Amino acid sequence: MNLKCDICFVNFDLDSHRPKCLPCGHTICKECVEKPDMGRKCPTCRKAFRQRRPEDLPDNFLVAQLLENEDAPPCKKLKTKDLELEQLQRGADAGRKMVEMLHLVLPQAVEALNSQLESSVAQLGQVEEALERRVQREAAGDVGTTSDAAEEPLQLARQLEASHRLLTSAKCTVTAEEEGGSAWTASVQRGGCGDILRLMLQLRADGQLRKVDDAIAVPDAPAAPYVGPPLISTLKITHKHLDNGRLKVADILRDVLHRWAIPRRLKNLHGEGSEDLLQVVGPHLEELGFPYTWEAQPSVMEEVEKMSGLKRLDVTCAKNVNHPDLPLLLEELSVCYMTVNQLRCVERMPRLRSLCVFNYHGPNLTLPPSQHGRLLWLQVAINAKHRPTMLLIRAHASSLRELRVCCTFSPDMAFYFPDLAQELADCGLRALQRVVLVRPEKYICTDRSAGCVLQRRNIRSVFPSSVDVVCRSCHSLEF
Repeated sequence: MNLKCDICFVNFDLDSHRPKCLPCGHTICKECVEKPDMGRKCPTCRKAFRQRRPEDLPDNFLVAQLLENEDAPPCKKLKTKDLELEQLQRGADAGRKMVEMLHLVLPQAVEALNSQLESSVAQLGQVEEALERRVQREAAGDVGTTSDAAEEPLQLARQLEASHRLLTSAKCTVTAEEEGGSAWTASVQRGGCGDILRLMLQLRADGQLRKVDDAIAVPDAPAAPYVGPPLISTLKITHKHLDNGRLKVADILRDVLHRWAIPRRLKNLHGEGSEDLLQVVGPHLEELGFPYTWEAQPSVMEEVEKMSGLKRLDVTCAKNVNHPDLPLLLEELSVCYMTVNQLRCVERMPRLRSLCVFNYHGPNLTLPPSQHGRLLWLQVAINAKHRPTMLLIRAHASSLRELRVCCTFSPDMAFYFPDLAQELADCGLRALQRVVLVRPEKYICTDRSAGCVLQRRNIRSVFPSSVDVVCRSCHSLEF
């Protein structure tokens, strides 16, 4: 059951959004009552009331009782055991852990191999120097006993010989033991095996890896419940994650895996190498945000397009370049410098309920009415020379409840639209409840500005009395 406040469209609860009953009989949430732009009039019927504090207004006991009943835990039904479902769940969990381990181990394996190479080169140098000295002594007729100084090169020579025999062995047998007692083994001919982790995975994929004791079966019971920090977390990029403008991706991933947390929200993503980080954490993200001042390049947006589970996106795209499409399962979207193909993607987003479009400078398009009817909140910048933003309003006119328009009220200002009221009236906004006029930073109007008051009055005259028209700069409903 969804009981929402008609002002902020947020579900009622028993805390900050507690249902408050106004003297006229309408109900809004406690948070809306506390807003400074609320005034002392009902936002629905415009009837005045004296009470100012939320504590002075009674609760809507019927709504509160419904909320209390809704919060009661439902009766759990016994479910039959689904072995296939459990197997798929265990497989998915194991796959995620394996990917995380590979991302963590791969840099360490490369570092270990490089260290081994450097050590072998150094040992080879010492052995070759000892060999040269020994040859010179033989030529000089000095064939005395081996000195203590020559003992260390001899040990290094034995180590190099043993390592070479290991690398050139005719057959290699690998055995891996599980904690539960099961063991896996494989014997392969000599060849380029690489690091041991890659070898084990390749053998398993090729079917060459077999169990030592097939009588010990893999347990079907699911693993013990996870105990530890929450798996859902927020990762916010700060200056400590950057090195001369480039993301320290390896350090970020190491920290994430160390805390056993898989980020679901990534905020303030910026810096070179952002696409590398998204390649790893992108499949798990539900929310992604970039700073407004940082422009995402096409390589970054290519990774964003692959994020099928993304629900919320806030991005400023690089100007004057082509960008790939956007994920189609977004629920909230805010884009600055949107391209034509990205605007077309909005038509194919069935779950989109909130949309912000800033600085679209593409060609004029014909946008058909939305087939989904889910968009409730829209913010656009209006300009008389640019029509697509008005066409975007028309396309979602049947579902929009709140419309935020970035505009000015004087012909000598940018974002001025002379017939804004009539244009909005012609859009057919049947479900509209509020219009918010957002002024650009350079054109902030003062309270009771004549141009602002006139513009609000004209817009309000074309809508029913139930539609509020608010200037965000003035914070006033008294007009």
